[in-house]
Amino acid sequence: MTKSSIAKKSTESSTKRKRKAATNALREIRNEQKRTSLIIPVAPFNRVVAETAGSHRRDLRFKGAAYKALHVAAEEYLIDVFQKANRCAIHDNRETVQTKDLKLATELGAV
Repeated sequence: MTKSSIAKKSTESSTKRKRKAATNALREIRNEQKRTSLIIPVAPFNRVVAETAGSHRRDLRFKGAAYKALHVAAEEYLIDVFQKANRCAIHDNRETVQTKDLKLATELGAV
């Protein structure tokens, strides 16, 4: 074998195939669906809840179980809205969720 054929083989094997963006997104979605933990970090969510409650009344306090219940309910709601928005995008023959899909999904959820 000549030096040029060796160099050619090494460059051919080092090139990787480029995957479609949808393939990577679907793999990430499957990995997230396997997880059972919460998606939103606990401490920032608790701070938002405390700040929101504090704007209504100053002396409110929450137990840990109340924070947990609010956290789980908020994530379930957000997941439901995003699933509906994704269905709206698919119905419009798109792969990308847009603002109008989220607005329609929240309107459909209110009915």
